[in-house]
Parts: sequence; C-alpha cells; structure tokens
Amino acid sequence: MGMFDGFQGQQIALTPKVALAATMIYLSASDGHLDPNERGDIFKVIPEDPVLDAALAYTRRTAFPMFLQASAQLLSPQQKLCALLNAADLAMGDGFLAPQETAMLNQLSQAWQIPEQHLAPYVQCLIAKNNTTVFG
Repeated sequence: MGMFDGFQGQQIALTPKVALAATMIYLSASDGHLDPNERGDIFKVIPEDPVLDAALAYTRRTAFPMFLQASAQLLSPQQKLCALLNAADLAMGDGFLAPQETAMLNQLSQAWQIPEQHLAPYVQCLIAKNNTTVFG
C-alpha cells in the first residue's frame, strides 16, 4: 500500500444500473463536460440520485476503455442493447451526433458485440424520432 492510497476514496461497484448511467455519462461528457440539462435527461432514465452519483464517481475514476471491458462482462445482451440505445437517443437528442459520440457508440457496439445489422433498425427509429426538422 502506497503512502497516498487513502486518497483514492472508496471503490465504486459497477452494477448494471451504474453501467447504464455510466454509458450515458461517458457519451454526454464526450465533449468535455456534462451540463445540467444532460444530467436531467439521464435522470429521466434513471431517477435515482445514488445510482447517478455512483456512476459519476465511476466515470471520473475509470477510463472509457476499461469501462468497455468491465461492462462487456457484466451486462446481459438485453442490458447492453438498452444502454446503447439510451445513450444513442441522448446523444441524438440535440439533432446532431458529434464525431466523438459516433466513435464512442461504435466502440460500445463492438465491445458489446451488438452486430450492426441488429442495431440498424433501432438506430433508424431513433433518427426518425429525433428529426424534428420535419415540422419546419
């Protein structure tokens, strides 16, 4: 044990709910910050402050590639699909999918072994849902 190990804080357990929130946080914060509106959008999906707080702490301490590896082993196929689609919906909600968001979504689908042909109909649905330009 090193001299400064006591400053690392307690370990955050990666549970399926924490993984769902963390997925959304990693995507939302991919532009360098998590604004209050994004936190509110995540809270709509997971209305539990302790889960969000744990996920925020987890994402601060854990690099995205490490999360990919841990979550791939933890989540069921249904949980992976749900988390990926919620994160994609959140990212697409502003009508623009930034390049870093696209890259992270691709990394998630690859790490979680969700084939593109399986995911494509869901993504098309999200694109249609978030395309409010049809209203002028």
